[in-house]
Amino acid sequence: MDADAHSHEPRAPEPRSGRARAIGDVLLEVRNVTLRFGGVRALSDVSFDIKRGEIRAIIGPNGAGKSSMLNVINGFYQPQEGQIVFKGTPLKKMRPHFAATQGIARTFQNIALFKGMSTLDNVMTGRMLKMQASWFEQMLYVGRAKREEIEHRRFCEDIIDFLEIQAVRRTPVGKLPYGLQKRVELARALAAEPELLLLDEPMAGMNVEEKEDMCRFVLDVNEEFNTTVALIEHDMGVVMDISDRVVVLDYGELLADGTPDEVKADPEVIQAYLGVQHD
Repeated sequence: MDADAHSHEPRAPEPRSGRARAIGDVLLEVRNVTLRFGGVRALSDVSFDIKRGEIRAIIGPNGAGKSSMLNVINGFYQPQEGQIVFKGTPLKKMRPHFAATQGIARTFQNIALFKGMSTLDNVMTGRMLKMQASWFEQMLYVGRAKREEIEHRRFCEDIIDFLEIQAVRRTPVGKLPYGLQKRVELARALAAEPELLLLDEPMAGMNVEEKEDMCRFVLDVNEEFNTTVALIEHDMGVVMDISDRVVVLDYGELLADGTPDEVKADPEVIQAYLGVQHD
């Protein structure tokens, strides 16, 4: 495969209202979730749902419980009360490994990549759960292990092409600029073929051009792969442009839940998060 990248000009994402949608039934429910750390409540009786095919934003001030909510959804944290219902099955305790095998992948607020490994090798780690060969077969690189390696590498190369990072496919990710590292992390999550993709501040620290590119990729992933997306994001312009629905947390409690226009007009949201404009 040609490793040379083709040049492209970043373009602003088309608003959700002008794009095709395929939103279906409920994929995941958060039911009355309460999470405590000692005497501190990170989440308090929070309930909302995520529908198949939508982009669901989770917003709120710093310390509102947004990352804690993602950590509950993918099983990193275990709530003291409430439960997660995924694909109709109530799960009192979701575990990270089980979440991954069931089709939930995520990226992190702080980039979690193998800095000494190439872009391609990092993306390949997202296929680990898809590999069936034994460790012995993999060690000898024979039979099923060799066939799987070829198949999964081809799949990862397609994702690399899709996210336009061909030019850095063999570059150690530790040498890449921040914006490209974020894209590699997205590629690794997509390599797991998730039904639900959790993005924790995917555009944090990016410049305007990088944000435009990432917005475009998130929208394309949602529409072309029909991947449901739940994301935490502080940039309200991004949230209002690409989200189908928005849930607002404040001090660990559910403050609002609705369309971007509904949330933007909610007086409590304006006071708690968006700020009140003064003449």
